[in-house]
Amino acid sequence: MRQALYIILFALTLTSCFDKKQEPRNYVYRPEFDISTDNRNIICSYYEKDKASIYQIDLTNNQKIKISPTTDYSLIKPLYSPDNKKIACLAESLTDDIKSKICLIDINSKAIIDLTNDSLLILEFVFNPSGQSIYFTAAGHFGNYSPVARKAPHEIDIYNIDIGTKRVQKITDFNSYDLQGLSINNGGDSLLFRLTTKSNNGLYWMDIKSKALLQISASNDLRADKKLTAYEYYTPVLSKDNSKIAFTEPYELYIMDRKTRISKLIFRNEPNLVNIGDAKFFYSYNYLMISLPTNSKTSNSTGYNFGFYTLNPETNELKTLDL
Repeated sequence: MRQALYIILFALTLTSCFDKKQEPRNYVYRPEFDISTDNRNIICSYYEKDKASIYQIDLTNNQKIKISPTTDYSLIKPLYSPDNKKIACLAESLTDDIKSKICLIDINSKAIIDLTNDSLLILEFVFNPSGQSIYFTAAGHFGNYSPVARKAPHEIDIYNIDIGTKRVQKITDFNSYDLQGLSINNGGDSLLFRLTTKSNNGLYWMDIKSKALLQISASNDLRADKKLTAYEYYTPVLSKDNSKIAFTEPYELYIMDRKTRISKLIFRNEPNLVNIGDAKFFYSYNYLMISLPTNSKTSNSTGYNFGFYTLNPETNELKTLDL
């Protein structure tokens, strides 16, 4: 019950890429973003007339450039390829018929190609470090299991697509209620994610070849110590050197050392008490960038807007990026 309540709260707080009935979005940022390997640029989605396009922002001079071509879809959840020459993103249908597919955009030419069709409801994805394939999650069902619950993706599994041949292979049979926070290690042989099935619930490390699961948990639970709900390890993200894992709890962000398994609270969103939109580690050091809902909008903005911030996990210092 506790888990179900937080999933509902999380869905209500954040803008959902599957909610077509929310307020129209205009001149606002989505929460998802990615950071280039030189830490110089970020990519994110920006709504204009209820349709999202991908922009690249130079963090040194705040220059914003649209890098996605015009399409009939909203382009969301962008990720840099390992060589930073291409961007993968989700193309989301603009109709009430929920559909999504993975596309690949060449940054220089702005040429876009479809890697998948829209027969699967794709949720999130990561590049293999080689850049030759992409692992992604997809749902077999979109709906609610209770009359009072909000519709959401379920029956989720992990797939792999070879970029060169476009061959898709299903690699798990979890049929999970929830699977989120997909990350891959530097060696490209293991995936990290939060999983909820009939027999599993928590943070897991999966060997891609054997499919063996190893549950990961902190040696200290700071929430349980305060008689709050225990760690649920929502939206986990792996640091670029694989030494740290960041994860969210209601209104909070934690970081855990993989070797010692000691966790630390690095951010609590007070006094607003809203959930963190997204979090990513920089490449050269274990600083993070996060997105948060913000009331900062232009006079013609509508819908949820997100701002971007840098966070030092050693000092917990939060700095606003003026974008």
